[in-house]
Amino acid sequence: MKKVKTSVIILILLSSFLICVEATSNPNTRVKLPVPLGNKQTPNVSIINPSKGATVTGSVLITVEASDKEDTPLIADIYIDGIFMIHANSYTWDTTTYTDRIHIISAKAYDSANKRGSDTITVNVDNGSPSPPPSGNYFALIVGISDYGYLSDLDYCDDDASDWYNYLYGIGYDNIVVLGDGHTSDYPKYDGLATKANILSELQNLVASKGPEDTIAFIFSGHGAAYDRVQHTICSWDTSTTIWDYDIFDYEISSIIGNTAAGKIFMFFDSCSSGGFIPELQADNPVGIMYVTTTCTAKGYGYDEPSYENGAWTYWFLDVGLIQGGSDHTDMEGNFDWAYSIYPIKGKNDRPQEWDEDGSNLFYLT
Repeated sequence: MKKVKTSVIILILLSSFLICVEATSNPNTRVKLPVPLGNKQTPNVSIINPSKGATVTGSVLITVEASDKEDTPLIADIYIDGIFMIHANSYTWDTTTYTDRIHIISAKAYDSANKRGSDTITVNVDNGSPSPPPSGNYFALIVGISDYGYLSDLDYCDDDASDWYNYLYGIGYDNIVVLGDGHTSDYPKYDGLATKANILSELQNLVASKGPEDTIAFIFSGHGAAYDRVQHTICSWDTSTTIWDYDIFDYEISSIIGNTAAGKIFMFFDSCSSGGFIPELQADNPVGIMYVTTTCTAKGYGYDEPSYENGAWTYWFLDVGLIQGGSDHTDMEGNFDWAYSIYPIKGKNDRPQEWDEDGSNLFYLT
């Protein structure tokens, strides 16, 4: 995921059908191949019951309608708080096993061309049980930018951010901040524009006043770039095409993360050149245990999975591995190994990376 400067082009239009071409201005320019022939319509997916915003109690029948012009009917996947429940168009949900609060119901369906349609609603569970404490021990900052202010736009970074939010919220992260682009309705929770100032400010808040009992997570999906062979960046919404002032450098993030006293730190990057962040994070090693995974090396690229409307590494690591339970692992190391084994892009520099600070114990998000 990338960016353009006047003298250097690091442009990424992510797709499963990307190639690297030798451009006169820069050998790293990427282009998207024509869309293959086939089904061009995405499925229509609607959650029929319960209704959006409803207050629910006891057992609730979730019903879904899924179809498209070419394939009718379709069978949906139903999720609650980002956790896969069943491959069916109906599901009886026992809300008494859930905390009284807002919960997220999602449904996704795929047609024969692997195009995805989806619908998401929120409902309020109210069974009269005590509310949870206002602050827990799990905190996250999620950044997903598809439509940039000055760089070329991307496709599915907002979907990546939404899926991470739903998953983390579902496993107990009550303290989540989501920064994105200007399309506020594309996110299940929206806390502001992902400018450099906002990202760094929220990152400072994320690490502050944490102790050994706390877990923090930082997730980024968007453009990334290599300033040189040593310094690497993620691109905020306001990143410029001509100067580097609004890029967020690896040393800026590592210096903030290095000052936290949180017991566990999880970091996930789905952006080009993101493997270049690992050496800086290793150098500014915080007190707690850290686990980092990136979509590529310091010289590599990130890709989209258009059929699944996600960044490629987000799709295999999060959606298939964790949410759908494909890896059969909730530890990050086991999930990484499984996702890496089936990841379809394994060029020399485009291989996902992992840094597990504690080589003796497995890392869990909760």
